[in-house]
Amino acid sequence: MALDRDKITLSVTSPENGTAAEEVPGDYVALPFEIGFNSRYLMDILAQIDGDMVEVHLADAAAPTLIRENDKSPALYVLMPMRV
Repeated sequence: MALDRDKITLSVTSPENGTAAEEVPGDYVALPFEIGFNSRYLMDILAQIDGDMVEVHLADAAAPTLIRENDKSPALYVLMPMRV
C-alpha cells in the first residue's frame, strides 16, 4: 500500500497470478509512505465495515495499524504490517 496526498495505491504480487495495482482516491496528510499487509487480513477487516470510508491510523511501517469505520464507531481493528 502506497499512500500519497490524494491517492492510495494498492498493489499485490503473487507467484501464481502475477501482479496487479489499483489506485483509489484518499485523504492523506503526511509525507508519502509505503506499508505492506497480508491482503487476507486486510480484506477480513474491511468485510466487517458497512460504510464506504474507513479511517486508517498509521505510525510507521513496523508499528501496528488501527482501522475503524469512523470516529463514532465502537469497533477498532488492529492490523500488523509485513515487510515488503
